[in-house]
Amino acid sequence: MDFEFSPGLAALAGIIPLIIVYLFKPRPKNIILPSLMFVRRISQNVLDSRRTISKKITDPLFFLQLLALILIAIAIAGPLLEEVKADSEKVVVIIDSSASMNAPDRTDGARSIAIESLGEENTIIAAESIPVVLAKALDAGDAKGVVDHLEAKNTPGDIPKAILTVINDKENENGKIVVISDFENWAGRAPETYIRIANTKNMELEFRQVGNKTANYAIVDGYLKDRNDGTYEYTCTVKNFNNRSADLDIQLENQADSASGTNVSSSVQLAGFGAQQIKFSNIPQGTSTVEIINEDAIPCDNIAYISIPEVKTKKILVLTDAEEAAGKSPLITAISLLSDIHVDVRQDLPETVTGYDTIIVNSRYKPLPTLDVPGIVAYAKSGKDLIIIGNECLYDSLQMHGLYSILPVDIVSVEGEGSHTIETVGSGKNIFEEVSFNEVYLHRFLATTPKEGASVLAEVKGKGPLVSMWNIKNGTVTYVGFSDTTGKDAWNNFATTPTYPVFWVKLLRYMWGVGDISETNVNTGRYQAFDQKVAIKTPTETISSNFVYYDECGLYSLNQKTIAANLYDSMESNTFTEKRLNLTGENGEIHKVDLLTKSPDKLRKYLIYVLLLLLIIENAIMFRRRII
Repeated sequence: MDFEFSPGLAALAGIIPLIIVYLFKPRPKNIILPSLMFVRRISQNVLDSRRTISKKITDPLFFLQLLALILIAIAIAGPLLEEVKADSEKVVVIIDSSASMNAPDRTDGARSIAIESLGEENTIIAAESIPVVLAKALDAGDAKGVVDHLEAKNTPGDIPKAILTVINDKENENGKIVVISDFENWAGRAPETYIRIANTKNMELEFRQVGNKTANYAIVDGYLKDRNDGTYEYTCTVKNFNNRSADLDIQLENQADSASGTNVSSSVQLAGFGAQQIKFSNIPQGTSTVEIINEDAIPCDNIAYISIPEVKTKKILVLTDAEEAAGKSPLITAISLLSDIHVDVRQDLPETVTGYDTIIVNSRYKPLPTLDVPGIVAYAKSGKDLIIIGNECLYDSLQMHGLYSILPVDIVSVEGEGSHTIETVGSGKNIFEEVSFNEVYLHRFLATTPKEGASVLAEVKGKGPLVSMWNIKNGTVTYVGFSDTTGKDAWNNFATTPTYPVFWVKLLRYMWGVGDISETNVNTGRYQAFDQKVAIKTPTETISSNFVYYDECGLYSLNQKTIAANLYDSMESNTFTEKRLNLTGENGEIHKVDLLTKSPDKLRKYLIYVLLLLLIIENAIMFRRRII
């Protein structure tokens, strides 16, 4: 037999002193005293009798006390008896909130089942591409309010991931898990497998299915191809999730202004469960949509959003020292390689700077004019992009210290030659993926520390950031610790390496929000983290966060980029199925398996009742003997 607390059986050791007490216990003896002369001898005989060990124990009190000790030891150990588990007080409700649940009545049906499944303590989890905890440890009334406001999103669903997340959480042990879904998208093992896993953790797992089959049409795939003439070709796949043929009207609309906007319409006839590819040429830069005009079960998969970064001519002002070769410096050469770039090199700040998209301050030997520093600070605070190169002049000149307030780093000291390791960190690992710092040797550099809220893209290990940036309004201020001074006074050899131009191309494109097509067109269900909080405009609201979760179809704006998010998931769009997981039972409920548990409580309760009875009998015997 299994016990809850096996060491409790050690209480049986109390039997030993009980037996010893009764073996040595003197027995009452009647003595006749014929004369006082025998008193002394008789007293000696009584003493001898106490020293004699009795060979028999016949006192009923002994057996009562012996039985009581045995029962106490067993009760402490707690023998485990197998029994059917009663309804759990703790309930975890996993509700499918994926795109397919937008079909008519599915979310309403899920809400009804969730409410009737609530217990005394409830946790509500929305199963999207990731499990989203909506509420934890709520009573039934508060949990009902959460369920009533639940809405399906536009992401794929991952029910198995949500189930395993709940099972692996120790706080959910001895609880009940109720999974409510249409089970359109299931990428895990058979449901019975998860039931067995839950039972091993002493949890009950129940599946409930909602939704009837309904017709739907969807754009299930789409991709862009560069035509190398400033336009793109878009190819998408349209599918009919119905056993009847359908005539669909498709429309392409470019979101540019009316002067250059385009509208293209097309019709396609699909057989039952048929699919067809459609191509649209000459997709311009900016945002566009391809839409199925016909109404159906799931609206989000009828529209495909397209975002092509607009490459506009950029004007850069470089403020640097007066020298004949300034226009041929490595920095100027590198940024001039970018297409659609106009570079203006000057020694001082012009009266009007609003026409410049970016200003680069690269004062190597001579500081900026005194009146120029406040102008540059004002330029950065107006929401423009500013880059400041870390040279010795930035550290030594009091005039240049006026730029410190807008720098994303605090400058500590000038570090001399030594063995230093340069490494990318945070977002810099992706931005500078094609840039190699292994061949860069630092002779001198400015040791810095990042300010609160700044993101570090590259750093000298143990000495602080080399590339760091932060946002001021809608603009970006970037500190670059690579001086491009050449010759005997060179602080580093980065300007002589092949990846130096690549570094500047990647940095400027990142600052301007000019990304690759794959970065501006994503599938819903994806999430992305940032080094600092950024302003994010979703299809429905504007938030400030260091994390974006693409849970809606539509256009997102962040980091000066417009990102198109689309469902593109045929499993979520296929609403014309039934008995998806062959769930059996009434109301689509999987066959329930009684969860057998081992509990010490039931037997322990009866042991306590017997002990109380023994205590009453013992007291009755002692009262009769007038011991008490």
